[in-house]
Amino acid sequence: MSKNTSTWQGTLGSGLLTVVMLLAAGLVAALVVVPKALGGASLTVLSGSMEPGIMPGDVVVTRGVDDSSMSALKVGDVITFLPYPDDPTLVTHRIVGLAVSAQGTSYVTQGDNNNAVDPWGPVQANQIRGQLMYRVPKVGWVREWVGDSSRWVIVCLAAALIGFGGWSVVASFRRPKSDPDNPPARRVLASEGPA
Repeated sequence: MSKNTSTWQGTLGSGLLTVVMLLAAGLVAALVVVPKALGGASLTVLSGSMEPGIMPGDVVVTRGVDDSSMSALKVGDVITFLPYPDDPTLVTHRIVGLAVSAQGTSYVTQGDNNNAVDPWGPVQANQIRGQLMYRVPKVGWVREWVGDSSRWVIVCLAAALIGFGGWSVVASFRRPKSDPDNPPARRVLASEGPA
């Protein structure tokens, strides 16, 4: 294998590793940092009630809601909520109607793939936990597979990113300035020739 082929393969491998590490960092930011910063959560979708827009295995990322953002919710928005007060199960469905009463506004919800509105009745404001910002396709299956070890996986990814960054810096200082097997051409001056 020639020196040029080896250098080209090394550069390609380094570039590919850089892209993979950047994608991993972006995924961690999208699934962990952004929802935490906005008081929301990232949740794995387990049912097909929101197909085709949100599929099982997707991760939905929500932002938290407060009084001001609650009043801005409208028909068509997708929200995450507790359907029953004593049950910690979260549901992510679309608002299909508003019910205004003396107690305030409540929200009629329905899954996009369901034929009828949700059976638990209108959702009260205190049951809403977040509003959908975006989804990340199919990443939820990996997260479900990782399970309770997700914090360790995140720590390992962060350590790998830091290690890769350190290795890149050290490697850039250790690279030779020129190839010793193929030194740059030396200019011959007329006065250096034989006398």
